[in-house]
Amino acid sequence: MRRLLYIICLATLFFSCNKSKNQGVNMVQEDSNDQLELMQAYNHADSLYQQGIVNQKLFEEFITQAIRFADIHPENDISPDMLSKAGVACMILAKNASMEPNPNEEYIEEYARKGIAIFEKVQATYPEYEGVKNCYLNRAFIYDDILHKYLDAEYEYREFLHKYPEDSACENIRAYLQVLGKSEEEIMAAINN
Repeated sequence: MRRLLYIICLATLFFSCNKSKNQGVNMVQEDSNDQLELMQAYNHADSLYQQGIVNQKLFEEFITQAIRFADIHPENDISPDMLSKAGVACMILAKNASMEPNPNEEYIEEYARKGIAIFEKVQATYPEYEGVKNCYLNRAFIYDDILHKYLDAEYEYREFLHKYPEDSACENIRAYLQVLGKSEEEIMAAINN
């Protein structure tokens, strides 16, 4: 009787380990498929953008996929990069919408805010990511050029200067802060004085 129980236990253990192993293989395969789909979505939207075409639907789909991928696979090496690219895609959509003859202010605000939130998530979740410092500049750009919230933009630029004082962009940022939020006329008047 003991021997029969022992054989049953071994068989159960073997089949459960084998099942677990198969689930692990399926998960890796699923991760790879998700990663491939995400890369294809990015490449498709980006290739059109490089030709001067902003395909709103493709960018929106990529943004959704990138956020979902990073939520499901936060430890994946491409997650911070894809999230950062999704933030840039939000910037592109918001900026493109702002240049329309009759801009949809709600859409602009939605994608500007979504971009800011994505860049904040990259900074909070992946502080060691090499592109994390660009998150400050991208948020500053959104506040400055898209939302026209110059105090928020100045804060982001100053945060960058504080965290990365030796960066090659600092000199240009300091010069730009002198004209941030000023009209062309105000800038020209300051130059002429």
